[in-house]
Amino acid sequence: MTAERDDLLSAACRCLRGLPEQIEAVTSASPLTVVSAGAGTGKTQTLSQRFVWLLASDRDLTVDRILVLTFTEKAAREMHDRIRETLVRWNREGGRELSHLEDRLGRIDDAYISTIHSFAMKVIKESGLVLDIDPAARIVTKPEEELWWKDLAEMTGNMSIVRIKSMLSEKWAARAEELFGERHFKDLVNHYGPERLAEISRYASEKLGSFGRTPDDLWEQSAEELLSDIESRRHVFDEIWEIWHGTVFPAVRAELSENPGRCFARLKEICEEFYGKRPDEEELRRFAVLLIEEGLSDLQGCSRKIMGSISEALGEKLTVWRDRMKRELLMASPPGEEELELSRLLCRMSALGWQCWESERQRSSVLTNNDLIRYAGEVLKRDPDFGSRFSHILADEFQDTDGLQDELLKGLWQEGRNTLFVVGDIKQSIYRFRHADLKIFGRYISTAKEKNGKGASYITLDKSFRTRDRLIGKINSVFGSVWSEGIGKGTGMGYEPLGSPTSEEWQMRNRHAPEPEFEVMVSRQERTFDEGTQKYDRGETVYDARVRLYRSLAQKIREMHEAGTQIWDKNAEGDDKFRPARWNDFALLVPKRTFYDAIGDAFDAEGVPYVLCTRRDYFNRGETADLVNFISLLADPADPSYLAGWIASPLSGFPPHMAGELMAEGLNLREGKEPVPLSRIIREKYPEVHAYLENMRRKAELRGVSALIRELLRDPDLLRSYEPDRRRRVRADISYMAEIAAEYESSLGRSLAGCAEYMRFAVKGAKQQEEPEITDEDHDAVNVMTIHSAKGLEYPVVALGGAEGVPKGPPSIDISLRYGVTAKKIPEFLTGPSRKEVLTASWHWHEEGESEALAEEEERFWYVAATRARDKLIVCGLLKISGSSGEEVPPSGKSFLGMIREAEKGDDGWIRCLPAENKTAPFAVNGSSGTPDETARMLLPKTVSPAKLARLSASAYAMWSWCPAAYRIAYRQGRAMQWTARSGEGSGGSEFGSLAHWVLSKWDFSPGTLDEWLPEEAEQTERAMKKVPYGVREEFRSRASRNEIKRMLLGYAMSEEGRLLSLLASGTHPGKLCRETPFRVNDDGLLMVGSTDIFWEDGEYIDLRDWKTTSEEDAPASYYEEQLKFYAYAMHVYRREKGLPGKKIRIGINYLRSPERDRISTEMSADMIFETGCSIHRAAVSALSGSFEAKPERCPVCPWRDICSKKHV
Repeated sequence: MTAERDDLLSAACRCLRGLPEQIEAVTSASPLTVVSAGAGTGKTQTLSQRFVWLLASDRDLTVDRILVLTFTEKAAREMHDRIRETLVRWNREGGRELSHLEDRLGRIDDAYISTIHSFAMKVIKESGLVLDIDPAARIVTKPEEELWWKDLAEMTGNMSIVRIKSMLSEKWAARAEELFGERHFKDLVNHYGPERLAEISRYASEKLGSFGRTPDDLWEQSAEELLSDIESRRHVFDEIWEIWHGTVFPAVRAELSENPGRCFARLKEICEEFYGKRPDEEELRRFAVLLIEEGLSDLQGCSRKIMGSISEALGEKLTVWRDRMKRELLMASPPGEEELELSRLLCRMSALGWQCWESERQRSSVLTNNDLIRYAGEVLKRDPDFGSRFSHILADEFQDTDGLQDELLKGLWQEGRNTLFVVGDIKQSIYRFRHADLKIFGRYISTAKEKNGKGASYITLDKSFRTRDRLIGKINSVFGSVWSEGIGKGTGMGYEPLGSPTSEEWQMRNRHAPEPEFEVMVSRQERTFDEGTQKYDRGETVYDARVRLYRSLAQKIREMHEAGTQIWDKNAEGDDKFRPARWNDFALLVPKRTFYDAIGDAFDAEGVPYVLCTRRDYFNRGETADLVNFISLLADPADPSYLAGWIASPLSGFPPHMAGELMAEGLNLREGKEPVPLSRIIREKYPEVHAYLENMRRKAELRGVSALIRELLRDPDLLRSYEPDRRRRVRADISYMAEIAAEYESSLGRSLAGCAEYMRFAVKGAKQQEEPEITDEDHDAVNVMTIHSAKGLEYPVVALGGAEGVPKGPPSIDISLRYGVTAKKIPEFLTGPSRKEVLTASWHWHEEGESEALAEEEERFWYVAATRARDKLIVCGLLKISGSSGEEVPPSGKSFLGMIREAEKGDDGWIRCLPAENKTAPFAVNGSSGTPDETARMLLPKTVSPAKLARLSASAYAMWSWCPAAYRIAYRQGRAMQWTARSGEGSGGSEFGSLAHWVLSKWDFSPGTLDEWLPEEAEQTERAMKKVPYGVREEFRSRASRNEIKRMLLGYAMSEEGRLLSLLASGTHPGKLCRETPFRVNDDGLLMVGSTDIFWEDGEYIDLRDWKTTSEEDAPASYYEEQLKFYAYAMHVYRREKGLPGKKIRIGINYLRSPERDRISTEMSADMIFETGCSIHRAAVSALSGSFEAKPERCPVCPWRDICSKKHV
C-alpha cells in the first residue's frame, strides 16, 4: 500500500460517522457483504456512507459505476438526498486528500440510484435489439389492465372461442380449442363464474410470474409434487392403528362390549373386525377410514363414560382428535379422479387466460412490473458482461426481494468482477402479498455466515437510535419469547435483540421517558346473564366494544397532551431537545382500514383531533356514484334511470324530491299506454337544463371526460348541495375521478361511452380502490393509519389497535407454487348431487404451508408495528366472554395479545375498559372522566379524513398561484428547486443567498458599517466569523462571496430607499423597521404562516420588500409577487383583528443585482387585498383536491419541465 493510498484511506476514515459495526459494514472489502439492520439502527446512514466511502477510497471510481437499488420511489429519492448530503460533508471535511469528491458531487445525478423496476426499464431501453420487444414499450395503465380482464371474463362467459384464438399463437389456439371442448368446461364456467375464473387467472399470472413461471408451466402442471407430499404422510395410518389397538381399544373394550349405545355400536363392530389382525398397508388404510368416517362420525349423545375413557387414552378430547385425523387422512390419501380433473381444468383455464394477457401485452407493447424484471433478466443472460458496468452494487430492503428480482441481481453480481452489499431485516418482512420470498435473504445470510471473513461478511446492526432503552427491553422480551426457536421456517435465523447506544446524548434523551413505557389496554365484549334461560346472551357487538376501547385510548391521549408530556425532538433548537407533546406526536396503527369507523366514532365522542390515512371505499362514496351516473347520462341521454339519478343527486341542483315528482308526472301524462319519457319532460319543461346536458355531452365528446370533470370543479356552485364539513372530501373525490378518467384516456382514447363503461365497471367491481390522500401538509392531529402504511415511519407515542386478531387462512381457491391452482372443495358437477361435501388433498396441503407462513408473517407484522414507537407503546385489543361460564376467555396464542400474555406469563397489569353501562365512571380504569366541554371542542376541532387544510404557507400559496402542476411536484412530491431555495440563490455558491440575507437582517444600511459585517482582512474575518451562523460560515470564508455581497449592498445603501432604511435603523426618523419577521395569522379557520424579509412603517404606508440576490431571469417576479401579496393580506388581517389603524400597503421585490430604477413597488388597493384573500382561500381548498392544471406559459422557466407529466414544452 502506497503512502498516497494510506493518506486517502486515513482522510476517508476521519469522515466516517457511526458505531463500530456501522463503520465495519461501510468499509467492508468483501465481495459479498450482508447487513442485518434492525429497526431504527441507521440503515440509511450506513448505505449512504458506504456509497461515499467507495468513491472516497478509490480516486478512479465514478458515480455511475455504483448501482443502488431500492424498492420504492420514495426510498430512492431519500437515498439520493442522503448520499448527496454525505458527499457534501465528506467533500468539506476531507481536505486535499479527498478533493476528487468535488467532481463526484457535481456528477451525483449520473448515479444509478433507483427502484429495481426503474433500473430494469433502463436495462431494457439500453438493450437495443437484444430483446424482441418494441423499444417504445411502456408500463400498462390500470384501466387497460382492468378492462382487458373484464373482456376476458366476457369472452369466457360467452364461449367466444374465435375471439380468444385470434389473439393466440397456433400452439395456444389449439390448446384453447381443446379446453373449450372439454366435457366439463361449461360446467366449470357456470359453477365458478367467468369473472372469478378471470380473477384467478390474473392472480396466477402475477404470483407465478414473480417466481419466473410461465403459462406453459401452468398448463403442464402435474400432480407429482402432490403425490410426493402425500407419500410423506403414510405413517399416519400406522400411528392410528398403533394408538387404537395398542392403547384405546384395550382401555375401552370391556365398556364397548357391555353397552356401547347407538353412537358407539359401529365402533364396537370395527374393534371386533380388526381384533388380533396383522394388517398390510391396504388394511391399515381401510381401518383408519372406517374408524374416522363410520366409527366416530356422529358423537352427539354418546356415552360420556366411554368418551371420557377414549379421550384419556388419546391424551386429548376425542372430537378434537377425530377432526385433526380427518384432515391427516385427507392429506395422506392419493387424490381421486374428480380432484385431478378439477385441478387440470382450473390450471389450464388460468394458463389460457394468462397466455392471452401475455399476447395482448406483446401486441400493445405494454409491460407489467414482472415483465420489467423478467426482460431485464433476459438481457443480462444474453449479455453477461452488462454487470461489469458496475464495480459495486448496493441493495436496500433486501428482505422484500422476490424470485425474479433475485435472478436479476445474480445476473449483475459476479464475485471477482464487482461487490454486492445487501441490507435488510428478516424481522421486518411483511410484504408476502407482493410475493416477497423471505428465504432469499435467509440464503444470503447463511452464505455470508458460512464464508465470514473468506469472501463474505455478515454484520449485524442492533443499536436502535429510535426507541428508548426501557421500551426496547420490553420489545425484546416479547419478541424474544415469540422467536425463542427462530424466526420463520427455513431462515435459520434466531432473534437478534435490539440494544441502545451509550452516547451522552442518548442517555440525556432517556431522562424524561413517559411512564409506563408499555401498556396493554383491552375491552371485553360484554354479555348479560338471562335469569330466565340461565344462559349468557350473545352480548355486545364487536363494533361497540371497539368504540369503548378507542374512547379509552382517546382519553389517555388527551391526558398526555394536556399534561404536556415531554417529547424528545432532535430538530429542536438549543441544548434542551424536550418539548410538550403535540397531537401529531401520537399515532394509532391498525391492521386494516375496517377499524377506521369505530375509531372515528370514539375520537369524535372524546373531541380528540385525528387524521385518517387513505381509505379503500372510494367507489362506495355517494359523490363518486353521482358523478359516474352523470357521465353515464351524457353517454346515454335517453336512459331514464341515469337521468332520474342525476336529477336526484346534488350535482343537478334540483331538490331531492324532484326526480320522483317528474317521473310521476310522466306516468300521469301517458301517450296511449306508455308514460311520457322523462327526457321529454325535461326538454319541454326545463329547456335550459336540456341545453346544459347537451352542452356537457358535446364537451365530453370533444375534450374528454377528464376535462369535463375539471370544468365542473371550477363551478363555485358545485359543492353547495353538500354539507360544509364534507365539501373538501367531495371535491377531492371528484378531482380524483378526473385523474381516473385521464388515465383511461391516455391509453384508450377520448371515448365518452368507453370511459362511462369503465367507470361503471370500476364502481361495480373495484370496491377496494383507494380514495385520494389529502392530508394537510402541516396538520396537528393524531395519525390513524394501517401498519403497512406506517413502515418506515416513527412516532413518539404509538398505539396499536386490533391486537386480538389472528391470521386467516388462504381463500377457497388459491394459487400454489407446488400444486398450481387449488380449490378447497370439489364441485357437484364432478361429484354428483347425491354425494356429501368432498374436500381436496391439494388445497389442504397448500393451506398447511400457507397458514404457517401467514402466522410467521403475522409475528413480523406486529414487530414492525411495535418498533414504530420512540417513547411509549400502547397495545389495544378485544377479549371475549364465555357464553357458558361468563368468564373472560384468554386471547388466542396466535394473536399479538396472546404473544404478549405468553411472554409476560399472564395479563395482571392490563387495563380493562369499564362496561358501557357505567355512565359516570371513566371508560378506562385509569382514564379521565367525562366528555370535554364545548370550549375544549372549539379549541381542539376534530380533524377527519380528509383533514381540513388548517395551514397554508406563503411559499406554498405562491407556488400554487404560479402553477398548480409545479405546486404538486414541490409540495406533494417534495422536490425543491433552485429559485425557491434560499440556499440556491446567487452565483457565489450554494450558501450565497443565505449569507446575504443574514447580513441584511443585521446591518444598519450605512455604507460605513458594512466592513464590520463583511471585512476584507483575514484577522477581522476570523473575529467576525463568531457571529456568523454555522451553516453559512464556509460561504463567509470566501473573499469573492463577501466582496460580491458588499458590492450589491453598497449600491443599495446609496439608493433613496437604502438611505431611508438607514435613518429608520438608527432611530433618527419616525417610523418602525422590522426584519426577518415570522408570522402566524388565522383568517376564517385558515392559519397563514410565513416570514417577511423586511417591512417598515412610514406615515400612512407600510412597505413590504423581499430581497433577491439573483436576477429576475433566475427568480421569476410573478412567483414572488404572489408571495408578497400573501404577506400583505396577512398583515391586513392581523391589523384588523388587533384593531390597529388601517394603513396602505406597498409591496416590491428588491433584486439587489439590478439598478435602482428597476425597483418598482406596487400599492395594494382595497380590491387587490380582497381579491388576494379570496385567492388564498381558494388555494387552501384547491391545493388539497385540485386537478393540478399546468400553466403552459410557465413551462420554459420551470425547473421541472423535463419531468412534469403536464408539461407543455
